[in-house]
Amino acid sequence: MKNKQNIFRKTTLLLFSIVVTSSFVGCVGSDTFRDDLPDSNSKVDTIFPEANFDYTADQTDFTIINFTDLSTEAASYEWDFGGGATSTDRDPSFQFPGEGTFPVTLISSDGNGESSTVTINVEVVDELVAAFQCPDFLCSPRTPWAGVDRGTTSSYSASSSPAPPEDNGAAKLSSSSNFLDQSIRVVAGATYEVTFWYVSKTTGTSAGTLLIEDADTGDDFLNQAIPLTDQASSYVQTSFSFTTGDETENMRFNIEYAGTECRFSKISIDRLN
Repeated sequence: MKNKQNIFRKTTLLLFSIVVTSSFVGCVGSDTFRDDLPDSNSKVDTIFPEANFDYTADQTDFTIINFTDLSTEAASYEWDFGGGATSTDRDPSFQFPGEGTFPVTLISSDGNGESSTVTINVEVVDELVAAFQCPDFLCSPRTPWAGVDRGTTSSYSASSSPAPPEDNGAAKLSSSSNFLDQSIRVVAGATYEVTFWYVSKTTGTSAGTLLIEDADTGDDFLNQAIPLTDQASSYVQTSFSFTTGDETENMRFNIEYAGTECRFSKISIDRLN
């Protein structure tokens, strides 16, 4: 009888052990590792951010540098200007102590915790660098392109079709009330090249009239029609060169609608001499 009781106890303990072990495995399988398993139909993130940026000196003070983010697949930004100065703005401005070369680091991150880092040596020099405001046509309001005393804050319509180059915006001119007009500071007696991308409908006389002149005296540096593009489905790049007057301080860039719908994007100006 004693032996039978021992056998019964051993059997009971064995069954209890099996039940406890099964319950533990069930808990582990259903809860503990649930977050480690990919969701149904989930996709692996294979597109990662790539950090990059450009910069220009402010036209009012060469020590103030305006930065433009050129990163791809990024949602947040961490700038390091040195000396403990930082920013999380996408396109910040920073004032350096004077002329010199300063390493600036940008860390661009996406929403999945992936990041990319780039460091560029920023050259700060006491020299006027001509630059347009809102060169990508993504600003709001659109006052940089509204001209002086023309009574408007929106001189063009935004356009995303056809797709502008390199994630820029575009300015559509489709009526006589549309134009692009901006004055910027330049160096006297210097040769510049203005470059922009554009696309137009293929019927008409021109894609617009381009005028570049002294903003203070009205003396023309360039005044000509912009030729129509061969097709209306994609942008093309074009450039125009001109030389400022010996006493020029401010240059006016103006494009007027000429009867044919057209779109302009990604404008820049570079000094050639």
